[in-house]
Amino acid sequence: MANVKNWTPNETQKEFIEILKRYPDGATLKDIELDCGKKFATGSINTLLDTEKGKGYVDGSSKVEVEVAQVYRDTVIGKVKKEWTLYKLTEKGLNA
Repeated sequence: MANVKNWTPNETQKEFIEILKRYPDGATLKDIELDCGKKFATGSINTLLDTEKGKGYVDGSSKVEVEVAQVYRDTVIGKVKKEWTLYKLTEKGLNA
């Protein structure tokens, strides 16, 4: 029989889960960066998502529309609307 190792979140993923616990209504990666000074790459948290390949700790199915300023040489030259992912802990993530 093969030696099967139980999966556990790595340190970056644990930190993301702990920070996300402060946001009961969910947060974007930009919310976390601005509030906590911590940048998370989507690739470092993909395994946490509640998807076919993910582990189900985080729901990333919701989107929020934001308006982002376009800046050129310190001058705002326009604004563009974008959809950002809203990350929210699942029950499994809340209990991690």
